[in-house]
Amino acid sequence: MNTKKIWIISFVLGLLLAFVVYLSFFSKEKSSTPASTQINEVKQNEDVKEQKEKEEQKKQEQALKREFSTPIADVSKGKRAISLRVNLEQGVSGYVAPNSMVDVIAYETTKDDATKKEYKSAVLVLENVKVLTSGKSSDKKEEALKYETVTLEVTPEEGVMLGLASKDKDGFYLMLRNTEDIETGKAGIKQTREVIKDDTEEEKK
Repeated sequence: MNTKKIWIISFVLGLLLAFVVYLSFFSKEKSSTPASTQINEVKQNEDVKEQKEKEEQKKQEQALKREFSTPIADVSKGKRAISLRVNLEQGVSGYVAPNSMVDVIAYETTKDDATKKEYKSAVLVLENVKVLTSGKSSDKKEEALKYETVTLEVTPEEGVMLGLASKDKDGFYLMLRNTEDIETGKAGIKQTREVIKDDTEEEKK
């Protein structure tokens, strides 16, 4: 009888010990799970943050890029781009396009104070100049044919001269060249004529 009781007590104690060990093991496993989960969450948050930073950087890079509706030729090394204001007639009626070659004529009106006469002058200032584009960068294809500006490729010295001439002269005319015609040497040719006014205009003054 005593032996039987001892076995029963031992069995019960064994069960209790097993239960305690099980609870201890289970509680450790449970306590370790949040730590690993927390690490995963931190890593996921870092990945999300990194992804957002990449997307933001990409947006900023794209914002810096301009979308040009009007095509423009590349500026050659050592050259510069300068835009001149022209109307449809002065700009060869819309036939000027990127990589066209043109001559540039500047014209002005002067007045002789002694005789009160007015004179119109035109001078060939540049020859065989490459056109980079016509119109504004935002112009659509249809609008580009009715351009008000033409962008030319010039040397720095020519750019300074044209910049000053744009302030002193009345405007510019462009003469479209054959792309195979590379002959130059006529720059500086000038024509001047008196402005003939009718009697009606004189009476108004």
